[in-house]
Amino acid sequence: MAVYLRALVDGEFRWDGAAAVTGMDKDEIAQCRDELLVNRLLQLDTADGERLLPVNPEVAAARMAEPMEETIRVYREAVDTSRERLLQLMPAYLGRTVSGHVPGGLEIITDAAEVQLMVNQAAAKCSREMMTVQPGGYRDPAVLEAALPQDLAAVQRGVRFRVLYQHTSRTQLSMRSYVSAIVEAGAQVRTADQLAERMFIFDREVAFIPKRSQPHQAPGAVVVREPVLISFLCALFDQFWVSAVPFITDGPGYQNVSDDLRRSILDLLAQGLKDEVVARRLGMSVRTCRRHIASLMQELGAESRFEAGVRAAQFGLLTREAEE
Repeated sequence: MAVYLRALVDGEFRWDGAAAVTGMDKDEIAQCRDELLVNRLLQLDTADGERLLPVNPEVAAARMAEPMEETIRVYREAVDTSRERLLQLMPAYLGRTVSGHVPGGLEIITDAAEVQLMVNQAAAKCSREMMTVQPGGYRDPAVLEAALPQDLAAVQRGVRFRVLYQHTSRTQLSMRSYVSAIVEAGAQVRTADQLAERMFIFDREVAFIPKRSQPHQAPGAVVVREPVLISFLCALFDQFWVSAVPFITDGPGYQNVSDDLRRSILDLLAQGLKDEVVARRLGMSVRTCRRHIASLMQELGAESRFEAGVRAAQFGLLTREAEE
């Protein structure tokens, strides 16, 4: 640094000037000069081949980086070429994925009994965390009774067990009994107005999602083991979980969720959806859904659904999406 700064003052590298500011002998100054040359901070004067002139550090840095950047460019081109060549095999890989099992990836199970068996086995092996999404309203009491011992065993061995249901499941007595038992053991249960699809995630390592590319497709499941997809599904669950409401079993069925449910009905009606679609989205029967709609229209003093939507917007009862 001292030799370079003195060269800036002198306008060139000088032995006597470098010796004056550093107190070093000629060999040590020569080492400094050579290092400055290697780092492109000194260069030969084109008019006088014996003079060494100081170089702008920005220019020196650019000259130092130029061969490295060329090397990087060559490697980048090689990477792009290799990637393009390898990605030509993706159609074959995806074709195999949708028709069978790929280790560490996806597995398609078409038999409902086999799906249930695999889910039960994964639950029995689960040691850290279990996340479940169960859309729909009414649950088969026999299924709840059969699931209770296994779910209690998981919680008792230290598994963090979180379950999401829809609000409409709160009115079912057998469901409230089941939830009360697992919550008392240490599980966490919440409900939301709408949920997308059924999903099971075990230890953030394996997940089960419906094998459904079209509505009302035959039962089956996709078993996911690919880490990136698992991470995405866990993030999706957490997003639903944050906005859901704790399931309270020692009170009225719709305690602390009635406003949420009513707003959801208004939002779906404002989107122009039919009663059957609204009922399916909220996990309730069409008859119950129509009873709620009639009650809302009466409270809003509306004679038509359109008028109910207008009044709901005026009262600020709709979400922004529904208003649009």
